[in-house]
Amino acid sequence: MILDKILEFGLKSRNIDLFSTFKWSNQSLIFNYKIFKKQLLFIKKLKKSYFIRYHIKDIDKSCCSLNTEIIDFDRTKEIICKEHKQTTRKSCDGLCLKDSITFIEFKSLNNFFDIEFQHKLKSNKKNLEESEIIKEKVSGFNFNKKIRDSLYIMETIIGLNHLIWMNEELEEYHKIEKNYFIVKDNYQPLINIMEQFNILAKNKNNKLSNRETMDILIEKELDNITIVLNKPKLIDCNELKKYLEETK
Repeated sequence: MILDKILEFGLKSRNIDLFSTFKWSNQSLIFNYKIFKKQLLFIKKLKKSYFIRYHIKDIDKSCCSLNTEIIDFDRTKEIICKEHKQTTRKSCDGLCLKDSITFIEFKSLNNFFDIEFQHKLKSNKKNLEESEIIKEKVSGFNFNKKIRDSLYIMETIIGLNHLIWMNEELEEYHKIEKNYFIVKDNYQPLINIMEQFNILAKNKNNKLSNRETMDILIEKELDNITIVLNKPKLIDCNELKKYLEETK
């Protein structure tokens, strides 16, 4: 299967060519220390493989305490951009290659509501409504650009000279399912009973809670993304765990 071939290639340690540290002069091979020094610095910064696996709980910005391993796609992006001298792109946080290609973006909504949201309410110089603060935050997530750049990075890997594809394999790659999951942390119920009653009262008056507003606005953003084969989904850590268990 083509995903197995991509995964095997991505995880393989790469040999860095140091031949450029030498140059020919008067039919003699001369060692160029300056170039060699630059090469060493380059090697130190560069990982040995395109795909580096971490436990989900250890991935930067992860909001899930899962021990399951996935590819840290931010690292993949950094390596590809350095090797191809590209400007820094945005990318999803994680990648899972099983029966499909699944891009994963982590968003800690608990952290947002516990810290950032409260701070913006207190220093609200624009007198924004709570829903407007949430809308402003969601629009800054750049979901569309992240998935576009992530797909571009995957296409770059597919197009590397080290990989030789049959036409049938390329057709298989383009047909394979591609998922895009926005993963939020599991909702922690409020401990304060009075606050729970207040939320229930608001819902009776058909007013959405801030968390519901956030979910709806994210869903609207995802509805506008049409560049993945499967509809992008907003899920929580429990749903991600279930998905990864089912695709083992």
